[in-house]
Amino acid sequence: MSLLRLPHRRSTRKRKFELVSPKEETPTELNYDGVKNAITDIENVLNDMRKKVKQTKKVRVRENSFEAAKQYMTNLHSHIQFLNESFGVRFPEVVRLEKELRQLEDALRIVENDKSELERKVKEWSSVKKEQTTKLQEKEYELQVCREKTQEQAKKLHEIEYELQVCREKTQEREKELQKQENEQDARFAEQLQGKERIIEGQKITITRLEDQIKTKDNDIESLKQGQEMRNAVQEELQTKESEILKLKDTNEREKQMIVDHYKETIQNKEREIHRMQVDLQRKENTVQQLLKQRDEEKAAKEDERKQKDEALTRLSAIAGDRLRNNNPGITDLSDPNRPMKIAEKFTEMYDNDWTDSMEALEDLGLNEEECVIMLLHFLTDSYEECGKLVAELDRHIEQAVTLTHCEQDGDKSGESSSSSQNIPPEILKPIKDIRRKMTVNNMEILQKKLLDHLKIVRMDVKDDHISACSKFVADCIKYAWMMQIQDPPVYIEWDFPSDTKIDTNILRSYTKAGDQVDFIVWPVLYLHKDGPVLNKGVVQPKSK
Repeated sequence: MSLLRLPHRRSTRKRKFELVSPKEETPTELNYDGVKNAITDIENVLNDMRKKVKQTKKVRVRENSFEAAKQYMTNLHSHIQFLNESFGVRFPEVVRLEKELRQLEDALRIVENDKSELERKVKEWSSVKKEQTTKLQEKEYELQVCREKTQEQAKKLHEIEYELQVCREKTQEREKELQKQENEQDARFAEQLQGKERIIEGQKITITRLEDQIKTKDNDIESLKQGQEMRNAVQEELQTKESEILKLKDTNEREKQMIVDHYKETIQNKEREIHRMQVDLQRKENTVQQLLKQRDEEKAAKEDERKQKDEALTRLSAIAGDRLRNNNPGITDLSDPNRPMKIAEKFTEMYDNDWTDSMEALEDLGLNEEECVIMLLHFLTDSYEECGKLVAELDRHIEQAVTLTHCEQDGDKSGESSSSSQNIPPEILKPIKDIRRKMTVNNMEILQKKLLDHLKIVRMDVKDDHISACSKFVADCIKYAWMMQIQDPPVYIEWDFPSDTKIDTNILRSYTKAGDQVDFIVWPVLYLHKDGPVLNKGVVQPKSK
């Protein structure tokens, strides 16, 4: 209700009328124009304050007080006009009005203080938002630096892996060379050993031949009893040959030992070189493992930072989305399977399928067509109205659970609920309202039982046979009525189309007859919200022309 505005220009004509004082019998003069001009000044101040308060955030916290003051001013103007017309104002009433004007001035000062506090909070929020933006930019810069470091370390790791591969190839080539040298040395040693063995065999043959010669000489000596000197010479020659054989054996043993020692020394050198290369390889592998571990740690740290950033962005997006969707039917959550558009589709399917089957079932019980239509319509509308009451009561309990208004013993409970709903921020109020949707499946069984009992009570002509005959239709009416009422704002259905009213083809279509005047309503109109766009047209039975 808008505030009555009085003219800002003060009247130059002084209007006076007499008041009868309760203590004196003589009349008292009252300057009516002065009172009226003072009220005009107060009204102007209130209008200016209202414009300033509306420019601040969270203005809804004080709009109720301002609207109450505005309503009171309107009543005060009406009262003054009544006094002006009756010219019978008494002095105590004027005193009371002046006292109430002073109270209004005090309320205005409180509103001014609240406005200053709100402006201070807005400035604090702006500074906090700016700090968060700066921190986010710093995090992005650190993330970029981490990425560059990771790329450099990856490049170094690639180079080290390449060097490691080269070292492995060189080690394999060196091992092949060592194996080849060992094979060649074994072959040479075997050849030398075979040569020495052949020499020894030749010496043995020579010794055997000399022994044969000695025997021959002995035989000759014995037979001839001569050649003692020759025998001595042969013995000396034999001793010489034996000494030579011993020298050859010693030389052969020394050469063999030298070859074995050289072979062992070569093997030890190769083993030391292999050990050194293995140590170098192990050191490089440890370096690679450390780099890989460091890379994994940096990658994990970067992933944690990215997750924290994503979580922060997700929370900010969720808060912004909740603020946009709160009590705004134009923005819907496409992930919600029970959003208004889906409800409209299911509502149409219920009329096309379940409603037709229920009509046939009720006709089998002896009801005529109009009685069947009206009974099915009552099932839907009664369920819708009762679900609205249950949702309102549920919202009141939920809001009282998160506020302290229910702890107060005095005051109007309904007023407290409305005030608490307005004091709850949108980012908190939206999840609270979502609780109703999430608990739909859990509460549906209880809701079905409660609504079935209600349908039997509210309509005396409804029997158990009627509900049993169209049980699926009744259950769907309860289900979809509840889904409509828990939307934010609720999906609205309209069925109040009195008989003989003109049919609006924009929202209604005919049932089985043609005509332009309503006979009775068959199926209600479905709106996105009250006074909102039409989701599904209703169905009416026109009167025959």
